[in-house]
Parts: sequence; C-alpha cells; structure tokens
Amino acid sequence: MTPRVSGDVVAIVAAAGSGKRMGLKTRKPFIKLAGTPLIIRTIKALSASREIDAIVVAGEAAYLGRLNRLVAGYGLRKVSAVIAGGKTRADSVRNCLAHIDPRCGIVLIHDGGRPFVDTKTISDAIAAARRYGSCIVAVPESDTVKIVDKDLFVKRTLDRSRVFRAQTPQAFRTALINKAYRSAGRSRGPAVTDDAGAVEMAGGRVKIVPGSYRNMKITTRDDLKTAEAML
Repeated sequence: MTPRVSGDVVAIVAAAGSGKRMGLKTRKPFIKLAGTPLIIRTIKALSASREIDAIVVAGEAAYLGRLNRLVAGYGLRKVSAVIAGGKTRADSVRNCLAHIDPRCGIVLIHDGGRPFVDTKTISDAIAAARRYGSCIVAVPESDTVKIVDKDLFVKRTLDRSRVFRAQTPQAFRTALINKAYRSAGRSRGPAVTDDAGAVEMAGGRVKIVPGSYRNMKITTRDDLKTAEAML
C-alpha cells in the first residue's frame, strides 16, 4: 500500500479536467503559458509557500505518466503524489484526500488552472482555516447579478454587496473536509461544485478570505491571452 502523504499543510491540485472549453487539442494541464505548461506554473506558485509541506496532484488517468515526467523534469520536490482524478472535481478531491494522512493539520485545495495565486493569499487561507475550520478565497462581485426563471425572465436582483465570487485556494482542517466529503457522498442533493459546498451541505460555516482579481482561472482561449499579458 502506498504511504499516505503527510505534513502539517498538504495542498491538493485539481487538474483532471480536459479543458474542452479551450477548443485545443492539447490537454489543459499541458497547455503552454508563455512557454511553460499551465500545471507547472500553478504547482510552482504553491511550492513558493514555505507553509505548504507537500502537494498531491490529481490528473487524468491516461496522462499520469506524462504528468509525472513533467513534474520530475521541473524538479518540483514538494509534489509527493500524482494520482488519478475522477469524473468530477469532487471525485478528484475525494481521491486525493484518500492519499493524505488524516493526522495532517490543514488541507489546502487549489485549481490547476489558477497559476497566479500568491504566497500571502495562501498564508491568509491557511491561517483562517486554523482559526475557523474552513475558508475560501473570494472577491466581491462587481457586476449586477440577476436571478432568472427557466425562460430567462428576471425574477429578482441580488444585493451585490453580499455576493462574492469564489476562487481557490480553499483551506480546511483535515478532519472537517474529510467528514464533509463523506457526507456529500451520501447526499442526494445538488452536486458539489467546490469544496466549500461540501462543508456547507454538512452544515458547516465557511469563512471568506479576501482574494485578488489577478487570481484568475484559465478556462478559455481568451483567458489564456489575458494570462499571457499578465506575465
């Protein structure tokens, strides 16, 4: 049996998505951002944090060999395991949690497509998770947000001062996030689309840590162009 990844703070990188919305033949983790694969830039950003002891990466099963070689080639020593993700993001995170020692203090979960996270944001998220049990990085919504019916008629307008756009990292005490994902797995409710959602479904409270609009998620070709302009 493979030893579980240990450390006070272990980061999970969810990178099992194929990146279909990019409209490119290259799988998303391997898309070049100014000459460097996207997943490598993201892992490097996490590795720069002295508080992160180890990293577990979830990738597509068919591309694990390539991903392992890439990580080794860039000398990313904090990566302790590269494992197969699942059909959904939640499945991938659940697979990663199974590889992490439950005695670990904090699990920090980050999108593979967010290469611009900085060390202060990481540190703030870890500190909030230690204090409150769970937290997400988020930014205030700047646009007016409408709730619509199935025919796209506006039903009401939300107070945007109370609306935030969730980002990653999302950080949790290890026991709490494990319990939340076990509970979500038994639930017949809506699918979990982020890790905080699993905690919310289990009745937990989630603290918001102010994020940065620079901490963008690269999903489309336009996002890729914007990201290249930011470098």
